[in-house]
Amino acid sequence: MGEAFESIMRGLGEVKAHREGKLKLKTTTIKIAPLPAYDAGAVKAIRLDLGLSQSVFAQVLGVAKKTVEAWEAGRNVPNGSACRFLEVLRKDTGFIKRERIVIYVTQSSDARGAPKDPRTASRIAAKKDTKVQDRKSEVVR
Repeated sequence: MGEAFESIMRGLGEVKAHREGKLKLKTTTIKIAPLPAYDAGAVKAIRLDLGLSQSVFAQVLGVAKKTVEAWEAGRNVPNGSACRFLEVLRKDTGFIKRERIVIYVTQSSDARGAPKDPRTASRIAAKKDTKVQDRKSEVVR
């Protein structure tokens, strides 16, 4: 048989010996902190500490803007992975910049309105092209 089969059979033998008390195996216990709860004020405070609008904050969290609005109005509360990510953002406001989740781009123009940095020019052109395509697709629909 193959190497993988031999490894699996050896592992099963060790499990059997452990159950029978013939072998001591290393055991690791993992404790996971409970999910924190965030009320309307806490969600808004995190967003304001990050200096984000509700719309951008929603994009960072991967939720709809209406969801953030509902959280901040107290009509709903974040749960699950949103609470865990809010915890990360509360503890480390630099996380979204450091991990490049949000990138701040300051644009400067010369007298003709063209960006000074050629790398920025391509991004601006791409954004303009997207807007034109969006308008075209709205007309076609």
